[in-house]
Amino acid sequence: MEIAVGSRPGAPQRGDDEAYVAEIVAPGVVLLAVAHGFGRIRERPAPAVAAQAVRDSLKRRVRSERRDPRAALSAAFATANARVYAHSGSTEDYVASGTSLTAALIVGDHAFVAHVGGTRAYLGREGTLATLTVDDALGEGTLRLITRTLGTQPTLEPSLAHVRLMHGDALVLSSGALHELLADDEIADALRASASSEDVTARLLAIAGIRGDGAGTVIVGRAFHESAPDANARRPQVREAAIALAAMIAATIVAIFMLHALFAAA
Repeated sequence: MEIAVGSRPGAPQRGDDEAYVAEIVAPGVVLLAVAHGFGRIRERPAPAVAAQAVRDSLKRRVRSERRDPRAALSAAFATANARVYAHSGSTEDYVASGTSLTAALIVGDHAFVAHVGGTRAYLGREGTLATLTVDDALGEGTLRLITRTLGTQPTLEPSLAHVRLMHGDALVLSSGALHELLADDEIADALRASASSEDVTARLLAIAGIRGDGAGTVIVGRAFHESAPDANARRPQVREAAIALAAMIAATIVAIFMLHALFAAA
């Protein structure tokens, strides 16, 4: 998989922070994650704390729970939520910090996605774009309200999705501040315009930068692998070989009978 990450800082007065992860967490297993939120925990932005908690948890769990990546992701999100909640100073009427987070765990040609909040994951395939996550939000634009984030409630279950990756597919993870400035068609256009993950991230950040001053993070991962051979495509070859073998056996039997007849006549 070819991976590129692009980010730009937001205006200081906005008070939001972002973090990302794009690394190999085990042999053959890649983690992509984007977090976008507010508040600080021991002088660190809440999104960075949550993203690190997910990464560290998956590094420990993915080897033992590789047969069930969904369980590993759910446990990692639970760990991140508990860590942010415990240190955020949350009370019934005040929340000190919280963060959206979307993570994609790629195991071979399978992508498992976990999501909470307003960050997103997309799948680009053959010129089309599909959203793999549903925003936990109400309203639009300046009235948009995120209804679920890590660190704002004691327990939380992420939304989960799974997709089988094909050769040429693109996974796109973006922060809320970025996709609020970009239409889905523009993301699809960028993926169609270039097969380079780096080119796509640069183009999306450039467009978003013209339209707003918020922080923005986007991760693009392109799947490049040969499709498994089609078993049906091999069957005609096997059938032709069987026919050829049967013809050879028949010819041999005929030849034996002819020789037997010649010797009998002699």
